[in-house]
Amino acid sequence: MTFNTTEQESLGKVAEDFEIITDSSMIDRKSWSDFVRNNLHGNVFQTPQMYDVFEQAEGFTPILIAARKNGKISGVLLAVIQKEIKGVPGILANRAIIRGAPLIDNEDEEVLNQILTKFNEKIQTKALITQIRNWADTSNYKSVFLQCGYRYQDHLNILLDLEQSEEVIWKNINREKRKSINKAYREGVRVELESPHGDLTATYSILQQLYKRIQLPYPDIDFFRKWQRNFDVEPRFLVFAAKWDKETIAFRYVLAYKNVLYISYAGALSKYYPKCANDLINWEVMLWGKENGYTVYDFAGAGSPHVPYGVRVNKMKFGGQTCNIGRYEKINRPILFFIAKFGFYLWKKISFK
Repeated sequence: MTFNTTEQESLGKVAEDFEIITDSSMIDRKSWSDFVRNNLHGNVFQTPQMYDVFEQAEGFTPILIAARKNGKISGVLLAVIQKEIKGVPGILANRAIIRGAPLIDNEDEEVLNQILTKFNEKIQTKALITQIRNWADTSNYKSVFLQCGYRYQDHLNILLDLEQSEEVIWKNINREKRKSINKAYREGVRVELESPHGDLTATYSILQQLYKRIQLPYPDIDFFRKWQRNFDVEPRFLVFAAKWDKETIAFRYVLAYKNVLYISYAGALSKYYPKCANDLINWEVMLWGKENGYTVYDFAGAGSPHVPYGVRVNKMKFGGQTCNIGRYEKINRPILFFIAKFGFYLWKKISFK
């Protein structure tokens, strides 16, 4: 499902030849792809292939806002509306998420303002809340986000430099984690890169068990099959599985784009925690990344620095650098958002008891 329209607006105050485009069919896909690839902050979440995934997957609706100046793309914002709870009608279950965008050519603040303004208009009646999850520092134009009604929040990420030597990376890993990795090897755990179009049942089962335990909604397996279908060259969808005695006991779902490995979903079977497969699989994916020319291992989020978070503590033990790139949030419908937030609390109580 998509909100594509034939809307194409001329905004003369920005430039004599300037357009805001909200219909993906009005943009040449190669130009879009090249713009994301060549942008300093271009990332997997803003690619045409990601748009296709959201368009094809149930429970997701993409929204594209692009700017074109003098015939060339000068900005891209790809958002997705996610229905968090199945069976809840309309806007009450919807939130809009923007990952790693807007991407703006030459940090043009006026183009950024026009893109955010148009997005705000389109999302107002479609999602209760918008989250902009930064993948780069936006402090140079933070004021534009604030003027457009967004509230800034501190939020951390952890990046590991794969251009370091294997010896340096190993040395920077916490001693406890190094012992766990060596134990996993001794236990006979091995890590395999699965076939690009292989069966996801075993790894998805682990994901499902994990998200039920932590009481959070998660995508259907069909969503990841859409990743398989659309991310086969670049971006790539990589499935790493840790196996012991013919059983898959841990996994990583990784998106690979440009020079970055994005660790998107991860988990392990709790009964096999003593095998230390979760620690081994991180190390093995790092080595694979180095061997295949990737330079950044992106742990994909480490929470608020103001809130204790065990996941962040665990990730930091692998020697990456913590960065506070922040995020932005805008509540589009405050009263309905309050109602929906209470409803989500009740849903968790009912669904996971």
